[in-house]
Amino acid sequence: MQNIILQKTAKLILIIMTAASLWLLIRGHNNPGGGFIAGIVAATGLILYAIVFGSQKVEKLLKYNTRNWIGSGLAIILVSIIIPIALGEPPMTAMWTTISLPFSISLHTGTPHIFETGVYISVIGIILSIIITIMEVLKWNS
Repeated sequence: MQNIILQKTAKLILIIMTAASLWLLIRGHNNPGGGFIAGIVAATGLILYAIVFGSQKVEKLLKYNTRNWIGSGLAIILVSIIIPIALGEPPMTAMWTTISLPFSISLHTGTPHIFETGVYISVIGIILSIIITIMEVLKWNS
């Protein structure tokens, strides 16, 4: 049976949790937060969405297979390791740069942010891969 209130609430919670997870990701290097907890928050919103709409809707929403998300996250982590090596530093050394954006805005970023983004994407992929597999094994239908 379709419940319109639950469906609208799940969509709203997904938007709120995704925004909160991005906030945790961005502030995570210097403050509490980071890629791991941000990935858990985003995956939790997607799990609620999967419970309400079904695992196929989540897979369609993600556009790619969850295993591709895991691989993409690990590739991004690898990039954060290779950048310092290419610049003659030990692996996992924090390398920082400032990027000038329009309207006199400066963005101070570095390899720790790249690493955290890779962790974020991998955690989302791992958690959703597990949950979607469980839902399919149990034949969970919304």
